[in-house]
Amino acid sequence: MELIGTVVRLQVQTARLKPGPAGARVYDPAPLLPVTELDVGPRGVVGMTADGPVVDVHHADHPDTRNVGLRNGLSVIPAGHYAWMRAQFGDHLVDGIAGESLLLDTPGVLDPLDGPLVLETADGVLHVGEVAAIPPCVEFSRFASRRGRDDTGPEVLAALELLGCGIRGFYLRSPDSGRVAVGARLLRP
Repeated sequence: MELIGTVVRLQVQTARLKPGPAGARVYDPAPLLPVTELDVGPRGVVGMTADGPVVDVHHADHPDTRNVGLRNGLSVIPAGHYAWMRAQFGDHLVDGIAGESLLLDTPGVLDPLDGPLVLETADGVLHVGEVAAIPPCVEFSRFASRRGRDDTGPEVLAALELLGCGIRGFYLRSPDSGRVAVGARLLRP
């Protein structure tokens, strides 16, 4: 098996990172919550904390779910992508700020991922058959390029283009369920 990366951070989004009505949204990373473990399943992720489970906003059962057809319940970004984004946009793009569920320790930027993949769990593996690049949004592109809420100028458009093709991370989809902890590996069989 080929090692894609090792999980070094787990987190959930307790609420939307782009709150408000369309056209007036700004990217706000405040709802990000680091967790010790993630219960991963076909409907999304639930973070485990000392205070109990926390349902991610992309879980299909969250009351304000952002889940789209069970395709975006689990997300991953390689740490090398953050290094690349910081080189392009600045040090405000700290690891985890893009809102992914899993941060992978990887060198450099990965080519777009494709399935099948395997994610280690506490009691086995999750088989990942579907992988999709996360499309960049205008709100995160403004945040990355430090532009204002109403800005749709050349810098924001350039950021949208730069953050495409998986730089912003990947959605992983699996029919399996399991608990993932820091140290788990994402592998290509």
